[in-house]
Parts: sequence; C-alpha cells; structure tokens
Amino acid sequence: MFICLKWYDCTLKKMSFRAAGASLAFSHGDLISPFSLLAKRLKLGYPLDCVIFNTLINGYVHCDKLPQAAHLFNKIVKLGFQPDLITYNTIVKGLCRIGDNASALAFLKKMQSGSHFKPDIVLYNTIIDSLCKDRLLQEALALFSSMKTEGIKPDVVTYNTLIRGLYNSSCGDDAQRMLTEMLESNIAPTVETYNMLVDMFCKDGCVDQAQSILHHMTKRGVPPNILTYSALLDGYCLHGQMEDAENLLDLMAENGCEPNLVSFSTMINGYCKANNIDKAQYIFQEMFRKGITPNVVSNNTLINGLCKANRLPHARKLFEEMLAAGVTPNVVTYASLLDGLCKSALLDEAVKLLEEMEDNGVKPNVVIYNILIDNLCEAGQLEDAAKFFSDLVTKGLQPDVKTYTIMIKGFCKKGLMSEVPQVLRIMEEDGCPPNDLTYNTIIRGYIINNDLSNALYYRDLMAGKGFEADANTISLFVGLLSSNKDLLQKFIS
Repeated sequence: MFICLKWYDCTLKKMSFRAAGASLAFSHGDLISPFSLLAKRLKLGYPLDCVIFNTLINGYVHCDKLPQAAHLFNKIVKLGFQPDLITYNTIVKGLCRIGDNASALAFLKKMQSGSHFKPDIVLYNTIIDSLCKDRLLQEALALFSSMKTEGIKPDVVTYNTLIRGLYNSSCGDDAQRMLTEMLESNIAPTVETYNMLVDMFCKDGCVDQAQSILHHMTKRGVPPNILTYSALLDGYCLHGQMEDAENLLDLMAENGCEPNLVSFSTMINGYCKANNIDKAQYIFQEMFRKGITPNVVSNNTLINGLCKANRLPHARKLFEEMLAAGVTPNVVTYASLLDGLCKSALLDEAVKLLEEMEDNGVKPNVVIYNILIDNLCEAGQLEDAAKFFSDLVTKGLQPDVKTYTIMIKGFCKKGLMSEVPQVLRIMEEDGCPPNDLTYNTIIRGYIINNDLSNALYYRDLMAGKGFEADANTISLFVGLLSSNKDLLQKFIS
C-alpha cells in the first residue's frame, strides 16, 4: 500500500519531502512511522503544512485505516495547526467510505459551528451520495434542503445522486420532480443524467420515451455512450422489440460506439426470450467474428435458451465448447443443463451431471436440488427425491418453501396424504412457513385423493392466512362439486 509524497529537492538522506507526487511504501498496511517522519522533518528545519498532513490523512483513508487518520487529525489540531477544507473533506470521504453516515453528519455539524472553513459542495455531495446508497433518502433530502439554506447551490452531481437514489428506492415520481427542479435551475444534464432517465423509462416499460431521451440528448449535443445504448438495448430486448434492438446495434456502430460483450449478451437473451434460438446462435457466433470472447453469462444465456427450446444436444455441445475455451461454468450453467436433462426424462444423466458439478468444485445450491427433486417427484421416484432432500440438509443447505412444496406435491401424487401435516410441521419449525402455492398444492392433493373435508379445512386455513385458491384449484373444485351447489358456493366464498 502507498501514500503519495514527492521528495524535496535535497537527498534521500535528509528525509525531506513535501506532499504531492512519488510514493512512500507502507509496512503491512501501516505508514512507515509517519509521526517519526514528521519529527525528522521538524528537526531538519523544514516547516510542516496542510499539504503534508492532507497527504498522510488521505493515504490512511485510501488504505481503510480511518482510526489512524482520525488520530493524525487530532494530533494536527493539538499541535496548533488549523486543518483546511481538504482535510475535512478527506475525513468525511473516509467516514462515508465505511458507511459511518452518522459520524460524517456530526463532522459536518462541527464544521458548520466551529471551523474556519465552511463545508463546500464537494463535502455535501459526498455525504448525500453515501446516504442515498444506504437508502437513507429522508436524511439525504433533509441535507439537500439544509445545504440550500446555507447558501450552497446544488450542482449536477447533487441532482444526479438524488435522482438515482430516489429511483433506486422506487420513488420514480420524486425522481422526476427532482429532475424538473434541476432543469428549472438551469443546470444542464450530463450523459449520466440522461443514462439514468433512459434506464428508468426502460425498466418502467416506457421504451418509446427512453428512445425520445436518446434523440433529445443528441440534439442537445450530449453524445450517448455505451451505457446509454446498453440501457435502451436492454429495454428493447425485454419487450421483444428485436428489430428495434438490431437497428440500435447498427446505430451504435455508426456513431463510433462499438457494441461490446454486454450488448451482444443482451441481444442473445432477447432472442432467447422471443423463442428465436437460431438468431440467438447467430449473434453468439457474431461475437467471435467481432473478436469478442463470450463469457460465462453469454454462454449461460444461450445454453438456457437451447434447453428451453428442447435443443439439448446443442446445449451440451456448447457446454463442451465452453469448457474447451477455458470458460468456467457456474451454478447457473449446471442448473440450465440439469433442467434440460430432467425435462427430457434423462434423470440418470442429470444425477451424473450433479456429481460432475461437485467434482469440478461447483457447489450445488438449493435451486439445483429443487430441480432434481421436482423432476424425480414428477417421475414418481419419490424415494430418490427424498434421498436428495436428505442430501441437501446433510450438506448444510436450508430447504426453501419451494423445496417443501415440491415434496408435498410428491406425497400427494403418491396418495401419501398422512405425510402432509408432518411436512407442514417441519416447515414451521424451520421458520419456513407455507405460502399460497403450498396450500394450493395440498388442497389439490386432497381433492385428487377424494378427501373433501380436508380440502375444505386447508382451504379455510389458507384463507385465514390471506391466501387465495388459484385457477387450477378452483377448476378442480368446480368439476368435483358441480352437482353440489351449496358446497361449491361455500368453497368459492
């Protein structure tokens, strides 16, 4: 680790230096006795100044050693030196860096009341940004109001930070109002501002408005960057507007913003969602032609698309090519392949793939086990499913509500309804209460096994917890009780 210092004009022997350039190494993360260096400097007759102190404090902050930075700050004050605005900003930056917003605000208050230097826009922006990142929006807005009262004019960084914070906290309307205030204050949006707007509109499903933002920023002389295009490209793909996405790729290239790995991965995902696997494969090959090496995400996307399109041989071939290219598969890769094998009734191969996965050092998660357990239950292999359930627990994984519901479905399929109350009890004990899907599965199980009294009992229990019967459950009841209108009405109501 290093702190930047610039050697003075004399020799190394004199230990004379001043802040701002070359580097002085740390020993295991600590400064080589900064206080002794300062003492030597004083002995040699060189004066101390804030530039040196700020450099040392900044070094501590960058090395995540805030207590040492604070100690040095206090030492400076005790020596009778007056910290300057840079010193205060550096300390606040360090506090925000470790998420200590309360201390940062206390430091700000101390500056406002007793310091020779009043907080500037940089300091306010630092704290507002930290508060927004920690979703402390009310505190951020209060500080925003306070800075205006203190006569500090917000800049584009302030507004960008607040707009992003509000939007990320699902306060889209407030974010829009903040943008309006920014424009009314004659503060010109930056490319970052426009990027946030494009992203907001795309995620809200307003892709046409996002496209308008792209045209608007171009007219205002703010060139879109790769983030702008990526956000709009993602919007098009999410809404199946693949022709628009293709045109945008061409526009990117025309404007000197070549599509990158993320752009192509987004396109592959879009075509897979649109069930156009041939086009997804074409885009995948196009990456190679452009000199872009697909990563694990782009490989996973196409493998998943191929599996869902029942092109398992192609998916397995791509998996082998991925391994040959040195791209390490992850749990998502294996989940897609396992699901594909299971859907093709190749359960033995799925189990082998699980073993291979573990041999390759990829630890299965609960999603992997859910896939296997679910398909084994569907195939009537309840004992094998129960074995994998036991393995899951043995390996320290916590079954989730989906795991338990799958097992319940398996018991219902086999007519083992006496096991259901036991599973529910275990769920409650494990702090994993049943959800609406669990109750609907149980009710359907009792209906199929001609136990209407228990079906109605669990229907009432489900309703008492605020859940409702789904379409499949209602359909079963209607078919079974169509001759008994009173009982049917009781169930529906």
